Amino acid sequence: MRVKPKSNPILDVVLLLICLVVSTSDNSLGDEDSKYLDAVCEFADSVLKYGRDTYGPKHTPLFVDGLNIHTHEPVKWISPEGEKWVLSNLASQQNLFRTLDGLTTITGDPKYKQAAMDAIKYAFKNLRTPNGLLYWGGHMTYDALADQPRLGPIGRHELKMQYPYYELMWQVDPDATKRFIGAFWSAHIRDWSNLDMGRHGNIMRLPSEPWKHEYKGGPVFFEPPRGPRGSFICAGSNLFHGAASLTKLSGDSEPLVWAKRLAYRYVETRDPNTGIAAYRYTGRRAETPTLQKMKAHGFNVFGYDCSFPFMPTYGNSDVRRCWYGYCMAAPGIPFNASTRPWICALLVGEMMGSDGKEFIQWSLEELTAWGKVAYRKSDNSWIPMFRNGICLEGLVIKRGTAMGPEGTVVEPIPCVPADFWAYALTYRLTEDDFIWQMARNIALGNGFGDIGDTSGGLVNLRCNIDCVDPYALMGLLELHKKTRRGAFLESSKQIGDNILANRFYRGLFTPSKKHLYTRLDSPEALALLHLFVDSMHYDDEIPVMWPSQAFFEFVYRHKDRLDDTGLIYTLTESPEPPISLNEAAAMGDLDLVKSLIGKGAKVNRREDSFFKTPLHRAAMSGHIEVVKVLLAKGADIDARDSDGYSALHHAAEEGRVEVVELLIDKSADVNASNRRGISPLDLARRRGFTKIAELLRKYRAKE
Repeated sequence: MRVKPKSNPILDVVLLLICLVVSTSDNSLGDEDSKYLDAVCEFADSVLKYGRDTYGPKHTPLFVDGLNIHTHEPVKWISPEGEKWVLSNLASQQNLFRTLDGLTTITGDPKYKQAAMDAIKYAFKNLRTPNGLLYWGGHMTYDALADQPRLGPIGRHELKMQYPYYELMWQVDPDATKRFIGAFWSAHIRDWSNLDMGRHGNIMRLPSEPWKHEYKGGPVFFEPPRGPRGSFICAGSNLFHGAASLTKLSGDSEPLVWAKRLAYRYVETRDPNTGIAAYRYTGRRAETPTLQKMKAHGFNVFGYDCSFPFMPTYGNSDVRRCWYGYCMAAPGIPFNASTRPWICALLVGEMMGSDGKEFIQWSLEELTAWGKVAYRKSDNSWIPMFRNGICLEGLVIKRGTAMGPEGTVVEPIPCVPADFWAYALTYRLTEDDFIWQMARNIALGNGFGDIGDTSGGLVNLRCNIDCVDPYALMGLLELHKKTRRGAFLESSKQIGDNILANRFYRGLFTPSKKHLYTRLDSPEALALLHLFVDSMHYDDEIPVMWPSQAFFEFVYRHKDRLDDTGLIYTLTESPEPPISLNEAAAMGDLDLVKSLIGKGAKVNRREDSFFKTPLHRAAMSGHIEVVKVLLAKGADIDARDSDGYSALHHAAEEGRVEVVELLIDKSADVNASNRRGISPLDLARRRGFTKIAELLRKYRAKE
């Protein structure tokens, strides 16, 4: 692959002399490293050849989200009505755009960057919502087959740790980019005076004049009028990243002021004893409980809002199966959800230079607190805890909540290579000794070997690292950039070689040759591009790697909401996910339900984002015969989903009289309460189902 020639005449003379002395052999220094660039070019050429929107009546410059690596058919989503959508979600393509831009910088070939710019330009012209947002993100996408946007059941704009490539968007259309970021804040900020925000933005809400509002601040953990669920840092970090980027690109200082205010809201939530911040700053229940409160009310009352890490039950394999896309950057590439936003803050701080030093300081403080309070070196793990230090390890969830279904055991969370990247990046930006030691411990815990100390002494990294994680590669490159120790670069090459050997197949990146699909938003490609640049001591800067998360969450067929990472990109046999017992129960297919149970399907299996069982799905759909079979086969009649709903809750809310009668006859708890203290009777009354309400009262349901 041709590399763009440098314009330094002195360097040209030096290179000429080296060539005269050494020879003109093809084995000159650096040729071995060109394999990383060659692979990324092969990947990009495959994407440009097979990954464009050539579907439906209208062919566009957009990219599809993923491909079958054997047939090059696009990834399809199947709606509950049986429609097949060809997913084209720009929010899930930010690594791809950065890779294409970086390739043009290195090779001088304009086709790569131009392809990314053409897609962005088309989106700005054709995929705008009424208020200037885009049809993209966690719950909206573009269907390239039907040539129309598809809105999820929420119908709201959501970015959660996607971190758009605003620099390229700005090059395409500065006005549209500026309008988008302003609309982004206007749609998600409910009250500018205290930055009450929602992670779901209304695509119809017309933008207010951003950056001109009065900010008062006030205490954190306030109860907003519309509920506390919105201020998750996974969404908030996208907002402060966008505002800071706008200041960087436009020169307008006001967006950065608001970016700092929003980021500081999370800093304000820090527990005074541990220094660990909350995952959100709204809602009374996000406050760290005392031991007395926990004993009095039970762990389930508090949940993940006041815990560290976010979703501390990620350590449990049953929970990971349901929440796959939230704990994986790609199949086989884990990423702790708590870490991403603070890596974002570090990169925002670096991007803004002296104007962004607060972001770096806040991240340094946060990661230091984690290391001192919640890290356990002996098994290289994060100890699940309340933010005040109360250990949750070994705790059994007795009633299903968002933390996990009943019976979930809270387990330690492994420190993964992305955590190593976070600490290596922090060290490069701060030179903090404790941060170095944390990077050293996590490297040892992940089998990389010993990175040594900060004095420049012996580095004892393993000569046969078997890791294929691109974030491990990025962490080692961070240390190489800071120290210029060759051992870090050599180890990063080992990981790069492993990626090429184990995750690069037929010109595309995929977990293995057995996997059917590749997501085009490949962190491996961008990491290899950075490896090539570092190996060749390349002068020009290429796009920064951000901790982007590509995912689309929607109702698939008759399953409940699931994310595409865990549902589609893990497939190794059938091009479509097999029908599970949960889905068969929702469909009311009695014969299939019996068949699947006969083949060993678990009657209490959870598979979706809300931990519903087959009984939940059958009850809410009113399939009385399926409910009977499931109960006869041992289904837990009072099992709870993530909102604390039992099957009786769902049947009462949906007006399923026969199912309610059957569940009561089988001794379901008529006074079961969900996470918010709501009973089946409350739901029946709210929905106006008087017959169900009378039935529940007859069996002594409490008013």
